[in-house]
Amino acid sequence: MIGRAHFFRLTPGDADRYADHLLRLDEDDRRLRFFRDAPEFMIVMHAGAAACDGRVAFGWEEGGEIRAAGELVADSARAGVGELAFSVEKDWRRRGLGAALMQALIEAGARAGFARVELEFLPENHAMAALARGFSDEVVARDGRLAATVALKPVVSPG
Repeated sequence: MIGRAHFFRLTPGDADRYADHLLRLDEDDRRLRFFRDAPEFMIVMHAGAAACDGRVAFGWEEGGEIRAAGELVADSARAGVGELAFSVEKDWRRRGLGAALMQALIEAGARAGFARVELEFLPENHAMAALARGFSDEVVARDGRLAATVALKPVVSPG
């Protein structure tokens, strides 16, 4: 919707717009998001996979452009664990978008049956550290990165 700002679940039809969002991140922000220099082709492939491979991905759009996004993907090596990742464009930061995405993904993870979700980030990513500490009491160093863990409460269906 052009002109309205809102959150939504990414679908395969959003892959190009998600790629555009990730490509608008500057070099430093891309490194913080992907833990390395991320060439354009890798970002385009990542966006396509994220919108199509079954992971939970939410976007926040304003004026028809995705300006923030978050992903929850199952950790293939650890049952019941989901991994979170976020990106918010510079001009849209400090509006609570990261926290709103984090909350939505935590809730989605609980509904999907995850026991916990983890957020891994580089030590110099102060915004992500603040976000993580707002949701987790457990932030530890791991292999040159920091990792925050959020234990999830099982969702019980009435009936």
